[in-house]
Amino acid sequence: MDKEKLEAILACIAEGTIFIGADHTIEFVNDRAETMLNLPKDLVGKDVFTCHPESLSQNLSEALDRFGSGSDDVVRMSLAVGDSNLDFSATGVHSEGVYLGALLTIKDVTESVTREEELTSLADQLRAAQDELSTPVVQIWDQVLALPLIGSIDNKRAQTITEVLLERIVETQSEVVILDITGVHSVDTNVTHHLLKIVSASRMLGAECVITGIGPNIAQTMIHLGVDLDELTTMADMQEGLRYAMDRLKGKK
Repeated sequence: MDKEKLEAILACIAEGTIFIGADHTIEFVNDRAETMLNLPKDLVGKDVFTCHPESLSQNLSEALDRFGSGSDDVVRMSLAVGDSNLDFSATGVHSEGVYLGALLTIKDVTESVTREEELTSLADQLRAAQDELSTPVVQIWDQVLALPLIGSIDNKRAQTITEVLLERIVETQSEVVILDITGVHSVDTNVTHHLLKIVSASRMLGAECVITGIGPNIAQTMIHLGVDLDELTTMADMQEGLRYAMDRLKGKK
């Protein structure tokens, strides 16, 4: 294949293509590369380090040195040009053990990056919605909040529960919080510690926590762990907790 035909083929490639000779001289640049990088038309014959984006300097220099030493690895780099995100792939070209130069191909990945950012944003929104659903603080009466807990409670979820609940206490000026743990899978030292922190934090804001749904097994576990149940307001179920809240509020009037 003659040189003109080869250059014509390279010029038609959808990706940007640049060939850098062994002496770091630019020997070929296709139209796509010129457009993507906003390059002038007279680059052929110039030293690559006098006209390439400065942000690629160290990576490109290291890659060319490796290619000159015989490496045939593919080196990938990223570059932002204006509103575009570009991926560079560089590889050394060798013939019978002789280093001829480096081939750079450039791909516009702006759409992929944008889609990835959108997916990341959507995932964050879904996680936030999941956290909100897993912490359903409901105002069931004037100055009364209910928080039914379901599933497992780890450190991250406990922090979210505490933050959401305290915000709602301040927002609604509630005086009673019914904390129902009927749906909690198990109560161990960590869960107990988290519950006590929630009770203490709520109390500091002037709200009393009523814990409901403590079954016999959970009660025995909490006693075994050394929790003084006399320090907690506990009720059998949500209905009893609501009755307690109503009586408490009536007693203050």
